[in-house]
Amino acid sequence: DTRFTGNTEIYTGLSLKDDILELGDATLKTQDFFLQKGKQNFSDKKIHLSTRGSANLKEKTASLKPVDITTTAGRIALPELLITNWDQLENGIKTSGNIDLDLGLLTVLLADILKLPPDTKVAGQATIKLDLDLTDTQQQSVRLDTTLESIKIASPDKQLLSEDAVRLAINLKGDIRDKSFSLDKLEFTTLPIVFNATGRIVPDKQEHLLAAEGTITPNLEAISTYLKSLFDMEIEMTGAKIQPFTVKAKSVDGQWVKIPNNAELSTSIYAESIRGFGLHVESLEVPIQFANSTGQIDIQGTVNRGRMALKPAIDFTVDPPVISIPENSVILTGVGLSEDMSRDLLSQVHPIFKGAAVSQGTVDLTMQNFSWPLDAAARKDAAFAGSLTFNDVKLQAGGLLAPLLTIMKANEREITLSNQPMQFVGKNDRVHCSPLEINTKKHSLMLSGSIGFNQSLDYIAQIPVTRGMVGGDVYKYLEGTFITVPIGGTVSKPSISKDLVQKAIKDLIKQAGKKQITDQAGKLLQKLFN
Repeated sequence: DTRFTGNTEIYTGLSLKDDILELGDATLKTQDFFLQKGKQNFSDKKIHLSTRGSANLKEKTASLKPVDITTTAGRIALPELLITNWDQLENGIKTSGNIDLDLGLLTVLLADILKLPPDTKVAGQATIKLDLDLTDTQQQSVRLDTTLESIKIASPDKQLLSEDAVRLAINLKGDIRDKSFSLDKLEFTTLPIVFNATGRIVPDKQEHLLAAEGTITPNLEAISTYLKSLFDMEIEMTGAKIQPFTVKAKSVDGQWVKIPNNAELSTSIYAESIRGFGLHVESLEVPIQFANSTGQIDIQGTVNRGRMALKPAIDFTVDPPVISIPENSVILTGVGLSEDMSRDLLSQVHPIFKGAAVSQGTVDLTMQNFSWPLDAAARKDAAFAGSLTFNDVKLQAGGLLAPLLTIMKANEREITLSNQPMQFVGKNDRVHCSPLEINTKKHSLMLSGSIGFNQSLDYIAQIPVTRGMVGGDVYKYLEGTFITVPIGGTVSKPSISKDLVQKAIKDLIKQAGKKQITDQAGKLLQKLFN
């Protein structure tokens, strides 16, 4: 179901002799053009076509030299358009030429077809070299060499894509009527990825199947830049090694727009170095599988002198895509704790690691479950649970711990977290941790509470009453007691109310005074009755 509307003016000179129609300089000017095909619409304010040539009415052939089409979005320039049978155009066109397009204007014109997210802005220029020959029914060919320059795609809150140049070259040979093609050449070149492939496209009932193989070269440094821009993922990667790949895909309703939902991909990525969250991996081969709208990555390697086994999956059936990890995954085993890891990874789970200097120790990490939306706007739906085990960990206190030790009048700054597991649960924008015991040489304190994804704190510290806090005379009555210290603020700027702490200490001293009076009265009675 196709419908056209618009206003067209035609200027030309015609002459007819012996079934040959000569077309003089011809100009077609169409205003307010509108095309509706099914549920898809295309419209343009102006389309101008100019050409000249001849047509054989008996043989149904035509030759137009040149053909020049100007639209709002750009220009199509064909030195010659040859038609060998206008009753069967799918087997009767031969031409070559150039197409120049403004991508920003083009996306506006094709809004109903492209269906980009609301308020997405596109900018850039496209130059397409076209070589089309459909006249040989045994070997029809389509060659496209496309260069996109100064491309920018942005949503209201972030830059989605920024490339100086992208190149796509395609050579197809086959039969349009049977919808069967050989893919003799497919080259795609961008800053983050380059691939070259050959393959076939064959019909499958009402759809088409694509099978291709070739090589892929990911530029991990460029990919890490996009991960930061798109998903706020602080990962530094290097490496750019040519790797083989295979891909299979199936069209949906004759379109390739939903190819991620109907594709299978198998390849691997070589990383010279990956740094993120205080972890450092070198010389790593990472297999990648994509099927049933899910990408799976298998990362196995040595990290900080320990072992990492991570198998994340990305589910593209949901919007936004979600990263998950298999249940009960042992991810880190005996991994050496570093200051970067303490600051970038562990401080996201527990505030004591912010600002603490690492002396020694290793950690183990097990994840019971993990679900993390890639879009920061959907981060409130993130949910996970796991446990961290600290093995002979020694830290030099800083950040949150420093003011707590000051309140305790404790001079030592080295703390230990010895062979104890800590459970944590992430939900509703916060990470809730089980109580964690922190030991100095003479004292121990307990911390429990939650930290927000925005780094806000809602913690309680149970700190012991020390001799330095209350003095020797009172301490013998308060030894073994604790005071509760609420902690707010943020991980970088924790807030501890000194007034609450002083009030708690005064209350304890009053209780100690009552105990002292009771003790003295008891001693006086003993003297009276002895």
